[in-house]
Formats: sequence, C-alpha cells, structure tokens
Amino acid sequence: MHHCSDIQEQTGWILKQLAAEASTSRNPAFSEEADRLNDPTCDSQELSDRLPDTSHISVDELTSGVGEVLLYYCYCEVKNPERLCGWQKSLCQHLQLTGKVRIASEGINGTVGGTKVATSVYIEAMLSSPLFKNILCREDFKRSAGGAHCFPDLRVGVFEEIVPMGIDLNKVSYKETGIHLSPEEFHKEVEKYLSQAHSDTILLDCRNFYESKIGHFQGCLAPDIRKFSYFPSYVDENLELFRNKCVLMYCTGGIRCERASAYLRTKAACREVYQLKGGIHKYLEEFPDGFYRGKLFVFDERYAIASNEDVIAECRYCGTLWDQYKLCSSLHCRQLVLACPSCRAKGFTACCPVCQEKGLKLASSPSGWMAKEECDCTDRRLRVSVKHNSVNMLSTGEC
Repeated sequence: MHHCSDIQEQTGWILKQLAAEASTSRNPAFSEEADRLNDPTCDSQELSDRLPDTSHISVDELTSGVGEVLLYYCYCEVKNPERLCGWQKSLCQHLQLTGKVRIASEGINGTVGGTKVATSVYIEAMLSSPLFKNILCREDFKRSAGGAHCFPDLRVGVFEEIVPMGIDLNKVSYKETGIHLSPEEFHKEVEKYLSQAHSDTILLDCRNFYESKIGHFQGCLAPDIRKFSYFPSYVDENLELFRNKCVLMYCTGGIRCERASAYLRTKAACREVYQLKGGIHKYLEEFPDGFYRGKLFVFDERYAIASNEDVIAECRYCGTLWDQYKLCSSLHCRQLVLACPSCRAKGFTACCPVCQEKGLKLASSPSGWMAKEECDCTDRRLRVSVKHNSVNMLSTGEC
C-alpha cells in the first residue's frame, strides 16, 4: 500500500512501452518509416524529405524574436546512431538551431537553442519521429529563456553513451533505474527529510561540485567530483554511507539520475532509490521558492539560470556573495571561477594563483612562449573524496 503510487507509475510506463511496440508491429507503414530512419543507405535527399515543412515560416521568425533553450533526453534503442546523427544535423541546421546533441545506441541527449518558433517546430519533429513516437512526450522537453546565442555553434555526434559515465551499458542498464518521483512527490519527501533530526534518508546531488556550489537542495549531500564519470568511484569508495539508507537523488534534467540510480542499485546497499523526474528544471517550474536555493547551473554560455533571488556562493577572492561564473583568464585552463566585478577590476580573473601568475607571464612574454598546462585547482583536488557516516550535509548557504 505504501508503494502503490510507485507501482502504478512503473506499470503505466511498461504498458506504454508495450502499447508502442504493439502499435509499431501492427502498422507496416510506421515500421517501414522507422527502418528507413535506421537504414545506412538512406541518402541526403531522403533526409531533406523528412524535414518539417517551414515554407509558412519566414526567415525572420526562425532567426530573430524571442528565443529559448530546450533540454531533453530519450532512452530508446537506436539501431543506426550515425543515421540519426545525420537527421539531427539536418534538422537543426534547417531550423537555425545551435547546441549540443549526443547520440548513441541507447538513445539521444540534447540541448538546443533558437527562436521559440524554431524550437516549437523542432519539438513537433521529434515527437512525430518514428524512433521517438509513443516514447518521448512534450513534457520531456525542459524550456528556459535563451536562444541560439547561448551556444557557439551546433555540435551533433555519435558516442558510446548519451551521458558520459564510463560504465559498460550491459552492466548498468537505464532500464534498471530508481523509482521516479514527480516534483510534487519529491517536494513532500524533501520536506519530510528536513523535518527529521536523525533521518535514514540521504538527499543526493548527482552533479559536479561547481554545479552544486551555486545552487542545491537544502540538506543535500553534494559529492566533491569534477566529472560525472567519477560518480561510480565515489559510490564505491563511500558505499557504507549508503548502507540501508533511502536515497533521494536529483540532477539538472534527470538524465544523470537514470544512470546514477541504476549504478547505485547494482550495489544492493540502499533500502530504496528514488529520483526526481525531470530534474531540478521541472522542480523549479512548480516550486520556484521551494527547497532548492540558488542558481541552476547549465552547460551553455549562460552558465546559470535563476528562479529565485538567492545567492549562496561567494567570490573566490574577497568572499562577497557572488554566483556568476566566468572562464579562468589563463588560456590553458578551462576551469570556472567566481570573481566579483570589484575583484575582476583589480585583475583577479584566474581560478588559482598558478593560473594568475601564468596569465601575467603570457601577457608580458613574446608571442610563441607556451606555458605548461597546470592548475592548482585540479592538482590539489582529489579525484574522489571519501566521506564518513557523520558527514555534514549542505545547508542553504554552505558548499
């Protein structure tokens, strides 16, 4: 009875999948179209034939006006990833979209920006595609203010995974995930968790340290990792922390939780694993002033989007409240740095003293002098930190 809603959700998902398969098998035309999309011999002319008709849309509507950024993913079987990659490139170019789209045999993961007219056509094209029909739905697309300017270009490619975890897909399947909770259900669970002094629940942030630094759920455990591919090692080295615990996990849009929850479940250490459906993006749509405080980090040139006025991070140099990232000023470093306008005006624009000094040398040296690629931030940071059972969770203003 306690898990009735969870069982109904999982049952509904299974029935939806079965219905989609049955519909495909009964509809020869639909099946043939899906096969053509996976056919490696399909040429560029056939590609253009499957692009949406935009003859009723002016060039100005596609390139100017109010813009937005879409974030989405879809796990499904892709027999010919290269074929899908070609269609995605053509589709995005056709609609003047920029962004990043990862394709693999396990599905697709994308974030694209353009005008609202263009992104709306893109969504319709995706929903009507034989590969995603009855699997991908309109609610799976997370929308935020932005546009084509949020990305330097369009990058569409084929990879081993649609989210880079570095674990064999046959060992950790996206089909073995945790229980999905709606934003409302997740909100109630977090509320219950925060009201208990000694909880057997862990609220786990599955993102990187620089993401949780500028925004996170109150009372969360935020691993000090730089890449998602370090997450499995973090779990392995801190397994006792999760022993017999109920885990509530979240990430930006939900995709990392799909793999993270599946990996955690393979360890058979937790009592139960739950994940926030739609990620922080969907949660903030319903609870802009809920238990998530600060900004939401995004992987484009905006770096962050806000739903409330909270600033929980600090300037690296003076300690004043500041949460707007910039790239380190050293040409050989790609780290993000929090430096307030006052400190930047004084020349403090690097992520660490090594990069700061290196930048000064580069500025005063003859052209052609190359600095060694090194950084205090990366050299001193442990690949995976080991926590203890008495670990302190993050409060509203800590990270």
